[in-house]
Amino acid sequence: MLESPENRHFMRMAVNAEVKVTLKSDKGKQQLAGVCQDLSAEGVSLQLPERLETGDKLFVEILSSGSVAPLKIDAEVVHSQRLDDNSGNSILGCRIISMD
Repeated sequence: MLESPENRHFMRMAVNAEVKVTLKSDKGKQQLAGVCQDLSAEGVSLQLPERLETGDKLFVEILSSGSVAPLKIDAEVVHSQRLDDNSGNSILGCRIISMD
């Protein structure tokens, strides 16, 4: 296996694609639009317009151009950090539960 500074089990691939995210909570479903920054076999990094909580469950559709169907992912937030750029955006690290 390749060694990396973070000792990840899988290499991350930069994606930079638009995403549609559905937050599943006791209060119902909330739709958000954002950007998928990178993706690996076990996780996905998202930039969204608000900060979510650790443990939040998400349905993520990574959109692609052309006739390629979106990649659909069920995920769970494992960390969330607000950006320091006054945009109000946050970076989420999510564990992939299942992927279509």
